[in-house]
Amino acid sequence: MISNAKPHPKKRLGQHFLISPYYAEKIADSIACSDDRSVVEIGPGMGAVSVYLKRRFPRFHLIEMDRDVIPALKVKLGPGEWVLHAEDVLRFDFGTLGSGLHIIGNLPYNIGAMIIKKTLFCAPQVASVTYMVQREVAERIVAGAHTKQNGFLSIFCQFFGKPQILFHVPPGAFFPKPNVESSVFQLAVRPGIIERLTREEWEDFFALVSRGFTMRRKMLLTSLSWKKGNKAVVEDILRKAGLDAKVRPEDLLVDDWIRVYKQCKDAVA
Repeated sequence: MISNAKPHPKKRLGQHFLISPYYAEKIADSIACSDDRSVVEIGPGMGAVSVYLKRRFPRFHLIEMDRDVIPALKVKLGPGEWVLHAEDVLRFDFGTLGSGLHIIGNLPYNIGAMIIKKTLFCAPQVASVTYMVQREVAERIVAGAHTKQNGFLSIFCQFFGKPQILFHVPPGAFFPKPNVESSVFQLAVRPGIIERLTREEWEDFFALVSRGFTMRRKMLLTSLSWKKGNKAVVEDILRKAGLDAKVRPEDLLVDDWIRVYKQCKDAVA
């Protein structure tokens, strides 16, 4: 067993503690990093993965908001140079940790997407993320064009790099057992991410993608026609972006969305 202490997961925090040593070690071993000061674990909980991270990265950082598990977590880790931040990750300033960060975490189901967005928005300061999420979410993240799974989260993550599912984790590896299977995915942030679109453009770009998927089963022409009578303008934007006027949001790749975004900017300039 990883720990003799009985975990007390909180439903309101979406906690499902990992209790399988096999998968805990497998997750820790999956990080492609040699600098122990650049590794950050989000939501260590009872420290299942943390003890294996400590073996590889003695000086890593941990971010945990549940103060009830912190005493047991400290005992589990024992003395060392690791640094624990008792904070809410959604409010945490990753800028205090330097650059080239490799972030790992078993993400709560209820705020997993928000954590993914927050951390990837820290690119290129964040060099990679390795997250465990619901299998359904992981499959959406890696989905390609012309699939029903391709959506906003797919485009968001694939803008930053090429995510890949490393392995799946069964419900029995957790306490309490979730009703779904989990998956560990990894994404290395692509070089030159700011050259693709400037940091100042990211908010507007992702707002466009979000609007495009508001009616995902309809033509993108319909989704992007923000006021009556401008369908001709949007049709021209799609044509200049090299897309058919009948294309649907789920048919586009990241590069397609970027071309649409740039044509939209030119159209309103």
